[in-house]
Amino acid sequence: MLRKLLLATGFVAVSLAVLALPTEPASSPAGGLLNQERSVLSGEDMHEFGDGFMLALGGKLYDDLWSASDATPPMARNPAFPSGTEASVTDTWRCVSCHGWDYKGDAKAGGKLSLRQLDGKPMNELRARFDKAHPAYLELGLGELPVDLIMLFIGAGQVDHAAFELGKPVPDINLARGQDVFEGVCMNCHDPDGKAGLPPREGRKSSLGWLARNKPNRVLHRVINGYPGQAMLSLRFMEDAAVRDLIAYMLTLDPDTP
Repeated sequence: MLRKLLLATGFVAVSLAVLALPTEPASSPAGGLLNQERSVLSGEDMHEFGDGFMLALGGKLYDDLWSASDATPPMARNPAFPSGTEASVTDTWRCVSCHGWDYKGDAKAGGKLSLRQLDGKPMNELRARFDKAHPAYLELGLGELPVDLIMLFIGAGQVDHAAFELGKPVPDINLARGQDVFEGVCMNCHDPDGKAGLPPREGRKSSLGWLARNKPNRVLHRVINGYPGQAMLSLRFMEDAAVRDLIAYMLTLDPDTP
């Protein structure tokens, strides 16, 4: 499906060279995932990766291009970022800063920069729109591939956050399934209480429970795509219902932290 979409819409040759998609999705141990992503972005690795791997990599670049690609961020503010809006220089170059974790437009941008209407659009159209709206990116020397992977994510990798009904109570059987997923995929890095492997929050140790309750759209994006610059697995291979149950279980963690 993804190969057909790319071929039909004039996706750039360098991206097609990397996106020699197999019929079965490729898998990778988490320890080597980060190195594989960096090899792809550098143009060194031309192995056949599956749809999920490439869409998740685009999602990580959408989240934080600099952490995902290990590139040095610009020293100057992005001229396309809304004026009068406070953000670090690095954050002004992150797609999520304007377009949001649910792709409907971040509040800082007045909620007017939704990407949802671009879901399914041809890759060449998306790239033309991007080049027109963000000419400064062309001067950064990043190469074509990182931007093309972001366009791939926008055109074929967005998920409808509303369909996951984040925060809605689920039956105990669903919580049990969410716990199974957590213990099989997440617990090794985050510990049973979900407090490990996360940066501090305002001087206090953060937790997956706090994030699920307070930043649900961010959690969903990163559960599905992974964390940029970290060897965190993408759960794109899972059914939406299993992802929903996992996040529902996360809501039960660290309950004493509001």
